[in-house]
Amino acid sequence: MAFSASSLRTMAGRAARSPELPGLVLVHGVLVLAVVLVALGQDLAAAIAVLVSAAGEVVLDRRSPLSSVAMRQASAGPPLRFAVRVIVGVTAASRFDDRQALYAFIVVALFVIAGLCVRALHAEYRRVGALKPMRTRNIPGDTLIVEEPPSRPLLSVLVQAAALAPALFGAPWWVVALVGVAGLALLAAFTVPDLLTSWRMRSAKRATGFTPQLSAVQSFLDEYRPEVVVHLSGPDTAAYQINTWIEALEHLDQRVFVVLRDHPLFERMASSSLPVLSLPAASELLMLDFSMAKVALYPSNTGNNIHLLRLPTMMSAFIGHGDSDKSASNNPFSRVYDELWVAGEAGADRYRRSGLNIPESTYRFVGRPQVHAIDPTPRVGDVELPTVLYAPTWEGVNQHQEYSSLRAIGLPLIEALLADGGVRVVYKPHPFTGQRDAKYRAVHAAVAARLDAAKARTGIDHRVVKGGSLTAWMNQSTALVSDISSVLSDWLAGEKPYAVFNHEGLPARAFREAYPSSAAATLLGTEASGVGEFLDVVTGRSPDQLAEYRSKLATYLLGPPEQRSLEAFRDAVTAFVERSERERSVYR
Repeated sequence: MAFSASSLRTMAGRAARSPELPGLVLVHGVLVLAVVLVALGQDLAAAIAVLVSAAGEVVLDRRSPLSSVAMRQASAGPPLRFAVRVIVGVTAASRFDDRQALYAFIVVALFVIAGLCVRALHAEYRRVGALKPMRTRNIPGDTLIVEEPPSRPLLSVLVQAAALAPALFGAPWWVVALVGVAGLALLAAFTVPDLLTSWRMRSAKRATGFTPQLSAVQSFLDEYRPEVVVHLSGPDTAAYQINTWIEALEHLDQRVFVVLRDHPLFERMASSSLPVLSLPAASELLMLDFSMAKVALYPSNTGNNIHLLRLPTMMSAFIGHGDSDKSASNNPFSRVYDELWVAGEAGADRYRRSGLNIPESTYRFVGRPQVHAIDPTPRVGDVELPTVLYAPTWEGVNQHQEYSSLRAIGLPLIEALLADGGVRVVYKPHPFTGQRDAKYRAVHAAVAARLDAAKARTGIDHRVVKGGSLTAWMNQSTALVSDISSVLSDWLAGEKPYAVFNHEGLPARAFREAYPSSAAATLLGTEASGVGEFLDVVTGRSPDQLAEYRSKLATYLLGPPEQRSLEAFRDAVTAFVERSERERSVYR
């Protein structure tokens, strides 16, 4: 019973803090109140509550979108809600001076319900029909196809108010009818153009296979003639996988075209001058002609990649979104690409050890252009209060890829760093943290609370960083605490001290052999052991005995320093394009 009460309190607390709550209360809560008031004989109060509920449609649509979608999926959308308001209005019989006003109200209400049903049917057609959503950036012309027609909540409120208010406040039948007809005319004035817009797009698609918007994209491709296509899909939290490449892509000599397959990912992509197409539907993407493109670059192994991999005109390269010892860095899916781009020898060794039998000619060593902006300072002793950056990875897609220290030692680690008093702590978790396991979200919240409390108590500017680039925080930090992830490789470009969580609890030598990126790190155990030793190095109380190994390790992971540049990446892309021109021109 105690568990049930605790669960109820947790659920109630979350509901009270939810941004969805105001819309739900205004629309559904007030409507329930109207029913209660009718039962109590408070007809005037019930009429006012019905109108307040109708006005709440604007708040529900704009402030509670998830609840709005859920109610629509439960067949409790605007038509049904309006029908309930009509029933409440009819039940409040004392509000009608004569039967004619009641009849006029019912007739008007039926027409409004029919109009709202037409809008709901149109919206459902756009969600499941042949007109697939599409968004673009830096592509001229009309290229937008939204997921559904405009919901126009204010229109819904005005039309419902026109149908409800005169009748509920005792107006004569002719006023009820006249105002109701005006509301219906307003509904038609916006609904008919919305329907015609969809009809024109559908007619064009039937005639040519292309909507006008997709034709505009094809016209742009024909004129722009991209040589490099970058393809990525994933949730909004995967935006870092494209954002990490934007600077390097913008510095290429070739024309670049970015294809994203998920709208939330598109919305989170950073600002760029590159033309970007967001097109989830495979059927629409396959209509486009990419024969002018020479190569396709893939930052992530996702199933949607097959939609471009099928094209023989383009050579393919997996570029990844970071260099790490995670098992995803030698995914068997990688065999589908013409080339595997790795930063240093370590990237190729991961594939070699995996037993995938990938030919040596598949590897292209391109360095790591993202680390060109990482500074080797501040070093130990440069500042009075050194900064320790704690950047744990997420919990992984399953327990076999759970490298994160956050749940295992996050709290004791933070408490040890704070207790030392000689360092400032910056905490920047992975954007996927808590996506699979809610326990990680709880620990994240606890860590953030500890740092906020320590900042208030000591005046030291401890930070919880929720977004943005990690590079800027690396350049402010003297030392890093992290897990097996690409963060380690990038950090090593600055050759500063770092500590790594030994998530398997292996002997030190075995762990370093299994995960080479930890070879020059202080290892942290499952009880946060090793933190004291690490702090002694960071604060200068003990010598940094691993410093001499970090330079060699950085070269092994990232390639020689001269390859860690935008220019080196540009040269690699140019060479790949030239190879495609030699080997794939027959398909063009």
